[in-house]
Amino acid sequence: MPTPGEEAARRFAETITSGDRPAALAVCHPEIEFESMLEITGGRYLGHAGINRYFDDVQSAWKDWHVVVEQVVEGPDGRVAIVMTMRARGKGSGVSLESRTAHIWTLRDGMLVHNQLFREPDRALEELAAGERRH
Repeated sequence: MPTPGEEAARRFAETITSGDRPAALAVCHPEIEFESMLEITGGRYLGHAGINRYFDDVQSAWKDWHVVVEQVVEGPDGRVAIVMTMRARGKGSGVSLESRTAHIWTLRDGMLVHNQLFREPDRALEELAAGERRH
């Protein structure tokens, strides 16, 4: 049975594929700081307005966008790691992209509030297990 934190991380990842903004916002803290692996606009997405901008950016740049969740695990300190593969195809170029990545999510009030990006998913899992925080 997944923990509430694991469920929030999985649900957010799944909303990126489905485009379900209300479901995404439901698991995001109003003060969320989200950094996308693709960094379309070159910075962090802040608050619920930022999450809406992130969805706009994804829809404007990518014809197809799918996130496949491989693993979600909560660490001893309450943070949650999610390992996933992102697959996308550019809207104008048709260029395909596939990237296996991970995030470690910090939660506040049971909602996602901050993420750390990892291009090497095993490092995320190691840091989560060790309870290390990078900022």
